[in-house]
Formats: sequence, C-alpha cells, structure tokens
Amino acid sequence: MSRGSRHGRTNLTVIDAVLLVVVIAIVCATAMPLIEAANRRAQQSTLAQNLHTLRSQIELYKAEHGGRPPVLHEGMLPQMVQPTNADGVPGPAGGKYPFGPYLRSGVPINPVTGRSIVTATKTFPPTAASGNGGWLYHQETGQIAPDLDEYLGQNAAE
Repeated sequence: MSRGSRHGRTNLTVIDAVLLVVVIAIVCATAMPLIEAANRRAQQSTLAQNLHTLRSQIELYKAEHGGRPPVLHEGMLPQMVQPTNADGVPGPAGGKYPFGPYLRSGVPINPVTGRSIVTATKTFPPTAASGNGGWLYHQETGQIAPDLDEYLGQNAAE
C-alpha cells in the first residue's frame, strides 16, 4: 500500500505542476493587456508633460525675444538649449547672453517613439507626420506638436 501511496503522490505532483502552469499562463494572458494599457497611459502622461514643457518654454523664449520664436536648425532648437542674447544668438552663459537656456536637459523625447528630433511643418495643426517620430515645429509661430499620426489636426495632446 505504501507503494501505491507514493505513486499517487507523484501523479498528484505532476497534475499540480500542470495546473500551476495553466494558472500562470491564464494570469499572464489576462495581465498583459492591463500592463500594456498602463504603459500606454504612462506614455500619454509623459507625452503631455513634455509637450507642455516645450510649449511653455517656447512661449517664454518668445516673450524674452520680442515675440520671435526659436529657429529650427538641423532637427534641433539650439536657442532653447543654450544661453542667448536679445537677438537670439546663442553663446556662453552670462554677460552678453543673459537669456536661457530654456531646456537645460535638451529637447525632451517623445516617449511614444523615444526620439527628440524636431521636424518643420508648414501648417499648424500639422496635417502629416514626418516619420521622424519626435516633434513637429511650425517655425513661423513657434507652435509644436507630437510627430505622431494620432495627433494630426490637433492642437494639443489630449
């Protein structure tokens, strides 16, 4: 009888292991959409925060530079990340360059794409994504938007 009991315990252990694997698989399958949704909400929140930072700092730059927006140069906004003079010319901090830098850590990334490149757009709100994945910048007005298809035609990340 002890032999049968031992054999019965072995079968129960194998069944327990199979059931445990099945339960873990079900939990993982159920949890993944929740985790993905939470990740998407976190990206959207960070996107809105980064967009707010960009817009507010561009407005501050414009206020300090006679209403002129910063100039886009090679996918960046150098006047936002370096001190500038009253004409918007970047230079060393202090003295003749009392303004800025407005974005001390550089242009923030678009958290959906992981890119911070800034691409010119001819209209605002933008009508086409550039494919670069960072930000779309309207040079004439200083307006900026996420470079994402889902935000085309919008004025803000909502």
